[in-house]
Amino acid sequence: IDMHAVGNPWLNYSVYLTNIIVPGILGLFIFMVTVFSLGEELKHGTADELLARAGDSTWRAVLGKLFAQHLLFFLTGSLIVAWFYVFLNFPCAGGILPLWGVMWLFIMGCQGLGVFMFAMLPTLRLGLSFASLWGMISFSICGMSFPVMAMPAWIQGLAVLFPLRHYYLLYVNCALDGYPLANAWPFAAALLAFAILPLLFVRRFGHIMRHTAYAP
Repeated sequence: IDMHAVGNPWLNYSVYLTNIIVPGILGLFIFMVTVFSLGEELKHGTADELLARAGDSTWRAVLGKLFAQHLLFFLTGSLIVAWFYVFLNFPCAGGILPLWGVMWLFIMGCQGLGVFMFAMLPTLRLGLSFASLWGMISFSICGMSFPVMAMPAWIQGLAVLFPLRHYYLLYVNCALDGYPLANAWPFAAALLAFAILPLLFVRRFGHIMRHTAYAP
């Protein structure tokens, strides 16, 4: 059969799967670590101490808690990008720098969504269940193994709520098609929206940290 696969003329299935599965696993860990690191403050009764150290500022507390994690996640993401496009020599038609930017946006989006998960379910058990469920569904709904356009209409709408879906579309745009990142700006904007999502829940998060008792 004469095949002319865009961006993958070798028909290497690893190019399609590994580029999404590995970042998807990273996103799953980001969800769970973010929820756990915030939830353990309630579990161990140290939320008041955290806020006191942050000058009673909710955002200082959250950013201080997550900043070191962000650096580790970005280092991990950078190693993944280098592993894919430098050592494994996977197709990268648009250059490696845009892919690093896409990875950073993905990490920011996952951390923002993780804070939202904790704000919605401020119990360590329920928050971690939410994080693991959302992370696992991401693999099926992102479009990696089955096209989203062939899914039922309501699932197509639901797919936009998963950061991995937008990462996948940005990866295809930059790495396989070789288009500039600006060509897929709505998907980059969606990841930024996930990153700033906790801004809508500042008061709720502060109330949780000050008044919510741990429920086993």
